[in-house]
Amino acid sequence: MAERLITIATFNHVTEAHILKGRLEAEGILCFLGDENIVGVQPFYATAVGGVKLKVPETDVMEAKAILTRIREGNTVFDYDTIELAPPMQEHEVVNTCPNCGSDNVEQVKFNKTIFSISYLFLGFPLPFLNRRKYTCHECGHTWKSN
Repeated sequence: MAERLITIATFNHVTEAHILKGRLEAEGILCFLGDENIVGVQPFYATAVGGVKLKVPETDVMEAKAILTRIREGNTVFDYDTIELAPPMQEHEVVNTCPNCGSDNVEQVKFNKTIFSISYLFLGFPLPFLNRRKYTCHECGHTWKSN
């Protein structure tokens, strides 16, 4: 059977509700916002519908209220050491080494800039022509085609 959702707080502004929803979710509490769309579209309706309602499952009501109380009092401590960070994204994929200088700081050229610019000038929209085997070195500026 589905668990009931209990409203633990109401807000007149959608952004405030989203901030506290995010904080509760960071603490591991599943929560939902009610009437957020109508208040977001027509803020003057917030009073008529009772504001944006922050709802949690019935089993998490006491813990969620305790967290909201700590937030309102200003004595919250969040343990940032327990958060797993995503691995850093690579700016460009290293697939080759430069035959000129031997550097591995190379990038695959995604399109021919000349054809791209001319098609944009004459057609009004760019036509991306892919060059999958062309690379450029960021160290010495050398451009070559891969075998």
